[in-house]
Amino acid sequence: MSRTLDVRPRMKKRYSFKDYPSEFKYRCKCIVVFQNLDGVDVILFGLYVYEHDETNLPPNQRTVYVSYLDSVHYMRPRRMRTFVYHELLISYLDYVRCKGYNTAHIWACPPLKGDDYILFAKPEDQKIPKDDRLRQWYIDMLKDSQRRGIVGKMTNAYDLYFASGKNDATILPYMEGDYFPAEMENIIKDMDEGKNLSKAPHHPGYGFGQHFPMMR
Repeated sequence: MSRTLDVRPRMKKRYSFKDYPSEFKYRCKCIVVFQNLDGVDVILFGLYVYEHDETNLPPNQRTVYVSYLDSVHYMRPRRMRTFVYHELLISYLDYVRCKGYNTAHIWACPPLKGDDYILFAKPEDQKIPKDDRLRQWYIDMLKDSQRRGIVGKMTNAYDLYFASGKNDATILPYMEGDYFPAEMENIIKDMDEGKNLSKAPHHPGYGFGQHFPMMR
């Protein structure tokens, strides 16, 4: 479905002098995988992606956001799970590359125990991957994509946006349901109120050394 994401008021006001967009239009897609098990079609995997095409302005122009990914371990044989899910992601990246998209952002933060992104009431014996293992799962997929000539450069949010003190918040991807938009509103509010941000905790999904050091 087609959707519109409104930029939140504090972000819009703070960067109005840079003609920061007031909204972003995007295409939301849900991709699911079924397998017929004993005569029943069982959903095994779900993926939500948000596609911001060339009609958007930066920072979202020609950008894809892989927002939510979830699965249950019923696939047979179970050892094929990683292979199949990697192939699906690689195929999707190849598809959007051919459509003219040039950047893909992937959220790589596992849910807390008891929480579910898409599929609810998972089997009790299904393990939740730790942060490092989940990141490596994505890295392995992206390295395979690089070997096939589908993905070029692979990097991370810190190196891309936060390592340089010359950047400001307008270069960050502004995506539905992402961590950045809500947190930027909180930080701008604190800055406007003169609060000290140096002691603010960093988010476990990103692991920044400081809390938005490039925010100004």
